[in-house]
Amino acid sequence: MFKLNGKSLALDVAFSNGDINYPANWLRHASLSEKNAIGITEVAGPAYYDQRFYWGVSKPKDLADLKTNWISQQKATAGSLLSETDWMIIRKEEASTAVPGATQTYRTAVRAQCKKREDQITACATTDELAALVGDGQRAGSATNGATEKTKEKFDTSKEVKDGSGNSYDPKKYESFDPKQYESYDPKQYNPIVLEAWPTE
Repeated sequence: MFKLNGKSLALDVAFSNGDINYPANWLRHASLSEKNAIGITEVAGPAYYDQRFYWGVSKPKDLADLKTNWISQQKATAGSLLSETDWMIIRKEEASTAVPGATQTYRTAVRAQCKKREDQITACATTDELAALVGDGQRAGSATNGATEKTKEKFDTSKEVKDGSGNSYDPKKYESFDPKQYESYDPKQYNPIVLEAWPTE
């Protein structure tokens, strides 16, 4: 957390200091000395905890209740996925129209994958393990848990504003740039899916 003149500054939000306006990405990319030069100080913010799994820092919620809730979510998701082709099953019963083989395979895979996800949740011995399984977006991906190529925004920190003679302002001024730039990153390093991925039809 950063403060300037006693007021908190949020990352990725533009701010002003006197007559100088700073773009949203300045605070994230400025060096500590650049921040200090305009009076910005860094203070410890409140400790983070995932409210889905914890009542507070180092205060885990009841594991049995969490498992029940997360398993219910898996069943609901499976039901939603299957509902898209339920009409084919009904049509078969009412009009004897065959269900395509690919659809039958997909429906079987959804049910099987739901069971796998439920088993993963059931196997967790602690709330920490469940939180890591369900909520950790930094876990490595694999062929079975949905790793896909991703991109992340790449910030250009070279957009310093200079005066007519090419000299830097004191303190330095920066301008935003547009459009945003992106760079690829290794999908195995950042994968939001830790549970077994749902099949696609």
